[in-house]
Amino acid sequence: MSEKILNARELAQVKRIAQNVDADYQSVCKINEKIKELTAQRDSLQQGIDEMEAPVIRKTGFKSTDIYTKVIVPQMNEDGTAKVDKNGRPIKVTKYVLKYPDTIIPVAGNTATPAPEAPAAGSDFDKDAEQLNTPTL
Repeated sequence: MSEKILNARELAQVKRIAQNVDADYQSVCKINEKIKELTAQRDSLQQGIDEMEAPVIRKTGFKSTDIYTKVIVPQMNEDGTAKVDKNGRPIKVTKYVLKYPDTIIPVAGNTATPAPEAPAAGSDFDKDAEQLNTPTL
């Protein structure tokens, strides 16, 4: 690499450019620090989410966000206007609704195994139950 020799005028130009970009350079440095802090915070939150989701993923193969959808519903008055709290903000109810109710969780009543039938009166089951309930002396 060869040496560059700058005259006084060129040095003044470089100095002026350095002064002009210094504020932007400082802003970039501050933003980079914030990015590092936010990345560390995001990684910590993601680790917590992954730990909470692990049993759900093991059991179903899906994340909870793949199974449920968050739905925010405003509460309404009888006249159709939104209910508001004492500060004038609308009152909302958050619900988590299954995305695929027929495919992920079986519908009640459609079980694969039928319910056991009650034994008929006078069957061996009744006789065995009587023997258990009779005290022996």
